[in-house]
Amino acid sequence: MANEALVERLGTVLGDVSGETVAIYWPIRGEPSLGALPQRWVEAGARLALPVVQAPGAPLRFVAWRPGDPTVPGVWGIPTPVDGVALRPTVLIVPCVGFDADCQRLGYGGGFYDRSLAELDADGARPPRAVGVAWDEALLDGFEPLPTDRALDAVVTPSRAFLRRAVPGR
Repeated sequence: MANEALVERLGTVLGDVSGETVAIYWPIRGEPSLGALPQRWVEAGARLALPVVQAPGAPLRFVAWRPGDPTVPGVWGIPTPVDGVALRPTVLIVPCVGFDADCQRLGYGGGFYDRSLAELDADGARPPRAVGVAWDEALLDGFEPLPTDRALDAVVTPSRAFLRRAVPGR
């Protein structure tokens, strides 16, 4: 039930994603599933991409994928698309192990999403809209983000959405 509420809320926060390239993730370690949203987004005209770990310390590579496309086990056994067509996401859905009300995110400590967002923010194109998904229990008080951490634009949980205050230039 909680996952269904999170999926519904995420769909509402994102709105129409037709024409967008949406980077999703393959849930591991109890992360929320995106349910039927990826299929609905494809049917609405969005392209999907899955993150691929290239190397430790490197940004993620986002590779085209559609529900049903073949995958192979990648780093940590996470399914990776067989075809290697790279896409630049315009919307990035990011799993959160923890987060705060200012949309700062904690992950598993590899820094992959932070490096990827930094690279996408600096490539001269419009920065992607970055939306975290988390369980309600992942809301934390009082953690100090690292200087390399990039706040998300929103974080969605089953019970609410946290929206970051507007930032000039974003």
